[in-house]
Amino acid sequence: MISEDKFIELMGKILDIQINENQEQKDAIMAQSNESQYIVAGPGSGKTTVLVFKILKYLFVDDIKLENIIVTTFTKKAAKELKERITYAYELIAMEVDVDSNMDFSKLLIGTLDSLAEELLSEYVDVEIIDNFTSSAIMMKTLLTNERNNDKRLKQFFKKMKNFEGGVSTSELNNNIQTIKERLYYDLVDKVELEKNADREKVLYEIINEYIEQLSDRKVMDYAMLENEFYNLLNNHKLKRLERLSILLIDEYQDTNLLQEQIYFKIAEYVKQNNGSITVVGDDDQSLYRFRGATIQLFTNYLARIKEALDITPKTIYLQKNYRSSKNIIDFANEFIHLDDKYQEFRTINKPYITSSGDSSEGLPVMGMFRNNIEELSTDLSNLIYDLKVGNGFSVTRHGKEYIISAKKDNPSIAVLTNSPKEISAYNKKRLPYYIRETLSYKEEDIVVFNPRGQSIETTEIASLICGLILISIDPDRQAEQQLDNLPPHTKNTLKNWRKYAEEYVSQQDKEIFSPSENINIKKLLEDIDEECFALVEQSNENAIFHDIIMETILQTDNAINDEGILTLNQIFWHILVPIASGAIEIDDDMFDIRLEENVNIMSIHQSKGLEFDIVIVDVGSDIFNNSSSTAFKRFPKKGDRTHNIENYLKQYSSTNYSDDTLGIDKSFNDLIRRYFVAYTRPKSILILVGLNNMRYGIKGDFQNKIYIENVATGWSRDKVWHWDSLNNLLQI
Repeated sequence: MISEDKFIELMGKILDIQINENQEQKDAIMAQSNESQYIVAGPGSGKTTVLVFKILKYLFVDDIKLENIIVTTFTKKAAKELKERITYAYELIAMEVDVDSNMDFSKLLIGTLDSLAEELLSEYVDVEIIDNFTSSAIMMKTLLTNERNNDKRLKQFFKKMKNFEGGVSTSELNNNIQTIKERLYYDLVDKVELEKNADREKVLYEIINEYIEQLSDRKVMDYAMLENEFYNLLNNHKLKRLERLSILLIDEYQDTNLLQEQIYFKIAEYVKQNNGSITVVGDDDQSLYRFRGATIQLFTNYLARIKEALDITPKTIYLQKNYRSSKNIIDFANEFIHLDDKYQEFRTINKPYITSSGDSSEGLPVMGMFRNNIEELSTDLSNLIYDLKVGNGFSVTRHGKEYIISAKKDNPSIAVLTNSPKEISAYNKKRLPYYIRETLSYKEEDIVVFNPRGQSIETTEIASLICGLILISIDPDRQAEQQLDNLPPHTKNTLKNWRKYAEEYVSQQDKEIFSPSENINIKKLLEDIDEECFALVEQSNENAIFHDIIMETILQTDNAINDEGILTLNQIFWHILVPIASGAIEIDDDMFDIRLEENVNIMSIHQSKGLEFDIVIVDVGSDIFNNSSSTAFKRFPKKGDRTHNIENYLKQYSSTNYSDDTLGIDKSFNDLIRRYFVAYTRPKSILILVGLNNMRYGIKGDFQNKIYIENVATGWSRDKVWHWDSLNNLLQI
């Protein structure tokens, strides 16, 4: 053990962390080991640094053993980064104070709640977890049985959930059923009572019950079931490994759901009996995952809820000093988050403004680039991105003042943030991400556009090669494929395209078709196919990611459903090929580790959470042409969304003491405000808003009148007041 003063000295001497310069960080890190804390951490406020040194303080000053600490993060990537930073800093300090630097950090329980639940449960029960793709595949097969995807009552129910806006495809039905199934667990719903009161949607519970039975028969669980089983074991006090636990740290608490809250409170019981502490860290203004069950009030009302549940009174600490962005960007973000008076009612009480650190420069003004049409915008924006990436700064003179637009560094990191990174719309129209990729590809310098979510995986070349070769290997005469009943048109068309691609590939490359027997060893087949993927994988990081995800998905599904290492033809079609062709694979950011600073990154705002870039370009309306109700959800909501309707449908059957009377339209506005706040707080030095001129001037003019186009992203509040009239608060370029 070392003294607190020595620890503070070593932080400055070895790691250049001057903790005395930030009292809030010091309060968070140097607290007594039995002081519980509620840390509200604004963007760029050094949250990860606080967590790292808080844990190091427990180890070096408080002499707490690694195995008595548990840390949960929102992603596996965040857990990996946190563990690496802790290990690195520990070794440096240990060498300085001459203690054993070979600490076994495998004893530290750190990871997502799901990964920790799986690890802890495996000591008591036989646990095999299926991933989201396998879960979706089993649900899809169950939905298609007896053509239940055509059930008019089921479709009508989900049309109601989406406010009767458009139809409901089979793929969308499957996703919605998955959502309901997960929310039954996450919202702690009394399923028996809910089913008893079901009306036209009774078939929904037939499908869910059959799905659960199939998983039970196979002795596997999905992630929602895993958390539920973890909760049940905690309730029955069966997890002996937690009996000595004294420290519980929870990151990103604003994205917690009701089931997870109850799990954390159960774990906290062990902490309390050992005179330890529970610390939660988060920011309600950066909560983006309500559609996955996150309940923001669990964070904003945390102090009252943990007091009532466990009689614990945490100390509140606000980390508001921003070390990331220039002062102009910080001022812009502060102004944005305070525009809407109604929104302030839903924030943490007495939340302070973000402040700049002493080292922050004033920086460039926040800029705007708006053009008459998508072609003009994409051309000028791509030229701007090119100049910034290669270091060609340029000057702009406005109102007699000259501004040099440059990140002032070689090869700055750049992100283009948008509501959706899809390059082609559902209506087959090219979008801004497509044009950026196309325009930059013509530049002489090798500038890589990285947008793995820009395409649907099932339509990519690598998917066509892998799945097409599987298809013609197991069903060369198309006999089995022709017997598949009730496939959605998109799925049928994708299978057809795969087969065509693979047949042309085999012909051009003069390859032999792999010909397995009726019962197929899919692992062996994939080994043969993988040799054919090398050239495509080498072409781009995106292809490498698609390849890895498809291969990993197939192998995980095989592990979950195979018998003695083999699959039948029927299993491969229904549990692998049909789900992939239906679009069931989602990009998991934890599955790739790419140096984002080397690319021009196009991503959704959700993807950017937790990241930072030198330059951030935010698309605030490149595909909004008028005041159509079809675009209202992404600029100025007219009503509550599908997530709210599902929450409303289930909440009366929840077994917790949680109640939420917030109107659906207010939730939709709050979600949009949080989304753009996250976007506006990602850059270090340059922030640019881009869109069409009707976003700049707020109107779509015609020969008769001016039709206003309200947009939260451009400074409209929900009372229809435009606070940034004509976006005069931006430096137009």
